[in-house]
Amino acid sequence: MVCWLEVLLIFAIIFIVGGAPPPHVNETYYLTKAKHYWEPQWCAGDPFLESADAHLTFYWTIGWLAKWFSLPVVAWIGRIAAWMLLAVSWQRLSSRVLHRPLFGVLSCMLMATLIEKTYLSGEWVFGGVEGKCFAYAFVFWGLAELADGRWRRMWLWFGLAGAFHVLVGGWATIAAGFVWMTERRVQRASLVSLLPTLFLGGVLALPGVIPALQLTRGVSAETAAEANQIYVFERLAHHLAPLALPAQELTKKGLRFSLVVVGLGGLWWLTRKREEEGAEGLNRLLRFAWGSLVLCLVGFSWELAAWNQPALAAKLLKYYWFRLADVAVPLAMSLAVFWLASGLMQRRPKLAGLFLLTTLAYPCWFMLSSSSARYQNPLPPADRKVTDHHDWQQACRWARENTPADALFLVPRGSQSFEWYAYRKGLVTWKDVPQDAASLISWRDRYFDVFTRIDEQEHRTHVSFAKQGDERVGQLAEKYQAEYVITDEYPPLLLPRVYQNKSFTIYATNLKAKSDSQ
Repeated sequence: MVCWLEVLLIFAIIFIVGGAPPPHVNETYYLTKAKHYWEPQWCAGDPFLESADAHLTFYWTIGWLAKWFSLPVVAWIGRIAAWMLLAVSWQRLSSRVLHRPLFGVLSCMLMATLIEKTYLSGEWVFGGVEGKCFAYAFVFWGLAELADGRWRRMWLWFGLAGAFHVLVGGWATIAAGFVWMTERRVQRASLVSLLPTLFLGGVLALPGVIPALQLTRGVSAETAAEANQIYVFERLAHHLAPLALPAQELTKKGLRFSLVVVGLGGLWWLTRKREEEGAEGLNRLLRFAWGSLVLCLVGFSWELAAWNQPALAAKLLKYYWFRLADVAVPLAMSLAVFWLASGLMQRRPKLAGLFLLTTLAYPCWFMLSSSSARYQNPLPPADRKVTDHHDWQQACRWARENTPADALFLVPRGSQSFEWYAYRKGLVTWKDVPQDAASLISWRDRYFDVFTRIDEQEHRTHVSFAKQGDERVGQLAEKYQAEYVITDEYPPLLLPRVYQNKSFTIYATNLKAKSDSQ
């Protein structure tokens, strides 16, 4: 039975963690793609928006709203829907293990803090709206069935998760399979009895599976291999290839995640032979977390085994082997901590109170500091890398109101919200990386051409538009048919200025001058 007070409080926690003004980091990715999917004439010709669409379920359930509402409004509608699903599903899952009022709320607070502060590969659950928010809500529902030992039902929930995000649903299915294999034989459902719902779960996941399979369609094996290496080692190593990270970053992430794994082991040892209410379900969820760590181990092993063969390594590493553990381990730990606290309250209530105060001290500080920081500086996460987000929005608004709808801009490489605000197409940025093989290679070539050069030591370095100078910027504009350049750099270019504020300048290129003279 759903306790709606708990649901609302869980929703409030999710809002505190992820309720920054839109656009959030991935909302510029998902929602601009969704708008272009339903309105192909919007930013027509934008290289990123024209690339393959990998998240059709999201476009058909949330993205169509962009036809009728502004992108910020769609973001809030999507957030509210996703957060409510997450709140209901977490309340359902936590109630299978925790049977004290509000412990589901407190466990959510602890889980959110652990995910935010202990991740290995940068995964998150509570934030801006995108496909995986809905996917994790369905994973939570599936885990509630897992905790109850309803083996047949959980595959259907994981199938729905896969429809929204094929890897979230897929890895959850495999980790749940690990739980099934380690279940005591007398309690384990037979494989034959699971096949019908496994099959149905696979059918439900097809809207996520089919677009993913088409990302390498029609390209050669060599092209696919090159795209895999770009994706894994050049663009998303922080998600996909931890051992390729700089030593300092790897050490920091490795140490803190190791502490979490040790904590998971300690909680496993403390709960493994207990028989109180909820113990059996908790045991399954802990094994689900161990299953996610097995996936991590496989990923690390593969990265090491193929260390000198990047094409071979990238072929498997692109599947995000480390993603699930970032969520599953904090999830299981949070429930285990409050399950132990619940038992302790029956035996030694004073000690239990001290234990709860100690456990919740840091999560409370995290929630308060997050709220305070957002109140003092309500900065959209997608604008954190621009010089001044107010000036950035004003410059984009000027572009939207004063340039042709089909104008192409050269934009700063660290920006990611130009299309969101300006409703104009941008040539290339670091964030807007396509997912299909052909577009991915094209993105890499454009990015290197526009933003980098090779120095005398044959090292590739980033170069601003200002340092490239008017001649080179003019060549880029001619090559890519860009009519405008927007920069925040000094010294200024000598191209005609059409707009300027304290932080950003928009220049018209020679291409624009030629088009005006015709």
